[in-house]
Amino acid sequence: MAGTLFLVVGPSGSGKDTLLAGARAQLVGDPGFVFPSRVITRPADAGGEVHEEASPEDFDKRRDVGDFMLHWEAHGLQYGIPERHARDLDSGRHVVVNVSRRIIGEAASRYPRTIVFEVVAPPDVLKERLGARGRESRDDIGRRLARNPGPIPDNVERRIIDNGSTVEDGIAQMTDALLSETGRSAPQPLQRKIAGFALGHDEYRSVIADIVNGKFDEHDIADFLVAVTRTLTRNETTALARARAEFATCLEWDAELVADKHSMGGIPGNRISMIVVPIVAAHGMTIPKTSSRAITSPAGTADTMEVLARVDLDAGEAREVVRQTGGCLVWNGKLNHSRLDEVMNALTRPLRLDSRRWSVSSILSKKLAAGATHCVIDIPVGPAAKVRSRDDAAELRELFLHVGDALGLKLDVHLTDGESPVGRGIGPALEARDVVAVLQSAAGAPQDLRDKALRFAASALAFDPATSPVEAARLADETLSSGAAWETFARMAAAQGPPPEDVPDAPHVCEIPAETHGIVDAIDCFRLAGIARAAGAPSDKGAGLDLLVHRGARVEPDTPLYRIEARTETGLDAALARARENHAFSIRES
Repeated sequence: MAGTLFLVVGPSGSGKDTLLAGARAQLVGDPGFVFPSRVITRPADAGGEVHEEASPEDFDKRRDVGDFMLHWEAHGLQYGIPERHARDLDSGRHVVVNVSRRIIGEAASRYPRTIVFEVVAPPDVLKERLGARGRESRDDIGRRLARNPGPIPDNVERRIIDNGSTVEDGIAQMTDALLSETGRSAPQPLQRKIAGFALGHDEYRSVIADIVNGKFDEHDIADFLVAVTRTLTRNETTALARARAEFATCLEWDAELVADKHSMGGIPGNRISMIVVPIVAAHGMTIPKTSSRAITSPAGTADTMEVLARVDLDAGEAREVVRQTGGCLVWNGKLNHSRLDEVMNALTRPLRLDSRRWSVSSILSKKLAAGATHCVIDIPVGPAAKVRSRDDAAELRELFLHVGDALGLKLDVHLTDGESPVGRGIGPALEARDVVAVLQSAAGAPQDLRDKALRFAASALAFDPATSPVEAARLADETLSSGAAWETFARMAAAQGPPPEDVPDAPHVCEIPAETHGIVDAIDCFRLAGIARAAGAPSDKGAGLDLLVHRGARVEPDTPLYRIEARTETGLDAALARARENHAFSIRES
């Protein structure tokens, strides 16, 4: 049986060549498909598709001796499909080629098994793509868009390929259509990703549905995750974030502007959300903050807030708190945490997979699910932070902005100092103490925690189009200093309800002294976090560390650097052992 001739047509800028190249890559192992290179009277290095160059004279000679199965003229150039591909059709192979609409009727009369794939995209997308090519003037682009391409003959089968979304979705449509029309089964999206191919939104949605429904075993999912960490593109990051959000409980709010705040983490004591949220809510903006519990750190925002109020609210309860106070600080476990997160976390942690793009898709999917329209992102940068270098941080910032824009999220991304802890306390109760001290403007409240919280609160307030950045900074400071933020926080905590239990005392205490004199040159956040966890944090909410000096402080031998606080003697012994093994403070002699 003869093969099928697939004629790909579409206006300039619709992405025909891109989709053909993508489909060719997806079907590279299938001998049943042929994707001919066209012969064109254009220099081979002129850009665009890979083609065979021919002079006008050579082209005419080849045409006259029957060397082309199809040929046509367009835009002052001549195009031809080598005759050998007609023999491919005779042998049962399927030929896929980009052609002019004007030769569809002729092609169908010669090759009865002909199907047209018409690639379409909205006019604004076509205009943008043509401009990005840089090959034509604005007037030329206008003429191309105004050109009437002519009809496709009624007697020829036609399929529409919508390439108005992402490249991955367009390629998936074309590949699936080719396989479907030739009686082949398309490989599962999960297997295609494992093979290194890019997926679109619909394919990621299919994969996630199958994972959530238990269709794949852990080995398949692990292979998929490894492939994602290696080959996830920026467009895929957007598609994956949108698909992930669809599998979480999505919250809706009666506000056009819904603010949020997120930190990449890794910095002990960086509990600014508990200060930012009441400042922003006191200003009249809506800011429902959903947060995680600690995974590898001594405290998460949910753990710290749970010292002061209940955090395991369901969607209805969270909405009521926000209605009363403008914001909330709640655990995401009952809100936008999904079965997918449980499966993925169970595998990514032991595999130690760390993909920035995977993280961005996860973070922004939760912002979508939380109903946020605007979000301030904190990327701490430091030798023990999750992001180690300024270059990596700048790249991550650009990725956040790109994906956020594609998802319709307005982001403000800050690169911050992650070389040492923020505040004094490390552990839920100790960090809650620092937060309350800042909110109450108490004497001795950690200045660094206050300053950073004000910076992020001002960024969130500046999302209001009626508020300039300068005015936002003034409002944030005034709201905190006047006590309005504390009053809002107290109402928020009361509306959420009392914490599930009182935090027990941590009576087992030991101070860790300096062993030499000099200047505290560096503080290792990772090592301090490990010591705090050894003491019992976060499961023992009262356990942790209390920093007594900060980077830049001058110390002498036996100057206390930090205090370990543990509820049990066993916890204290474990923390002391960890402290002896890992000197978290670097002191430079002066």
